[in-house]
Amino acid sequence: MNMKYDLLVIGGGPGGYSAAAAAAKAGLSVCLFEKDRIGGTCLHQGCIPTKYLLDRAAALEKIRTMTKAGLLRNAGEFSFRAVMQEKQVVIDRLCTGLETMLQSNKVKIVRGEARFRDNKTLICNGETYTADNMIIAAGSSPIKLGFRGSEFCLDSTEALSLTKVPRRMCIIGGGVIGLELGSAYMAYGSSVHIVELQDRLLANELPEAADYLVRKLSARGMNLHTSSTVKAVEKVGNEFIVHTSAGKIAADVVVSAIGRRANSGVLGIENTDIQSDSRGCIAVNAQMQTTVDSIYAIGDIVGGYMLAHAAYAEADVAVANIAGSVGKSDQHIMPRCIYTIPPFAAVGLTRTGAEAKGYSVTVGRADYRANGMAAAEGEDGCVFAILDQKSRKCLGFSCIGAGAPEMINAASIALEREYTTDHWHRLIVAHPSLSESLREAVLAAK
Repeated sequence: MNMKYDLLVIGGGPGGYSAAAAAAKAGLSVCLFEKDRIGGTCLHQGCIPTKYLLDRAAALEKIRTMTKAGLLRNAGEFSFRAVMQEKQVVIDRLCTGLETMLQSNKVKIVRGEARFRDNKTLICNGETYTADNMIIAAGSSPIKLGFRGSEFCLDSTEALSLTKVPRRMCIIGGGVIGLELGSAYMAYGSSVHIVELQDRLLANELPEAADYLVRKLSARGMNLHTSSTVKAVEKVGNEFIVHTSAGKIAADVVVSAIGRRANSGVLGIENTDIQSDSRGCIAVNAQMQTTVDSIYAIGDIVGGYMLAHAAYAEADVAVANIAGSVGKSDQHIMPRCIYTIPPFAAVGLTRTGAEAKGYSVTVGRADYRANGMAAAEGEDGCVFAILDQKSRKCLGFSCIGAGAPEMINAASIALEREYTTDHWHRLIVAHPSLSESLREAVLAAK
């Protein structure tokens, strides 16, 4: 039997479920295919479980600091098992909420793996589905390593499901996933080593901001090995020996966090006219259309920013175009957040990116030590503002420290509205607040 809908959506992660809900609210009949649970990697193996662990870890760090200062006594004991159990409670609650939301909007949810038969048809569980339009939101999976002993490495999903805190952890990959996992487990008591191929961490970010974060992570005890490659992992008794170009690292747990690959290989796109690159990322235009006009692709499957909020934004664009409006993806105001301890967030251009576009750049800096709220909360950090020296227009921001992922939203608005120093002069910012540092950084630019 052939089932016909206005829109078929492959994948129930952030991009998929938000696109399905938005299209249904616009009056379209929608069918969503998901082989696992609604919420995707973000909810079940990424954003939410990682942030849950980091939130509790940051609380422990705060308690330890206050205990060391004599403000608390006999504080800081915790049950990792209880933390992990409560993490799953939070995930299950959010998952149930998403399914209820989709059902209330009359989105049909089909449990199974959908594949293309041709440009117009999907097959799932032996049934045939057609629609005027389709959205691919099939996400990504961890990249597998290929060196000797790679079978001993956990991926990021497995690292988020440990039942006890390892005494020693070695993480291969110093990107967002590796640094977040390292920050969390270090706070719970692990000795953490990060092995990174590049010669610097966060190489695409503002160097002053990236270096500031690296110093903070190192000061907390994170062992960072840049310009290092992993040659092999060897199991010796109850421990693992990670052989790197810089030497050997002994660990109880080894985690692979070298990135993610688009899940396009299981979709049957070879049966369509959809084009993809060598990494499996599906080619799209600014309207999120693939090389088949009626098929759109969003989220990790298209590469670019593999972030939940990028998928949300791309879903909005795709649905707008399907519903008859004109939508276009604009990624220059895409926030980039790393939930380390302390957290990092950035948006817009770096100095190098701005200069490449022909801007004459000036950078302003505001330190937390001059901020009343930071002093009251015992926090350290700084904010950098990148401006065009001629027009005084804001081009980018980088924040390191408590509240950075929240502050970056205001910075995104400033970029979208093309704020200049004149706008920031007139802006009234609540005092005391960490957000005052955004204004101070802009006004500090020469």
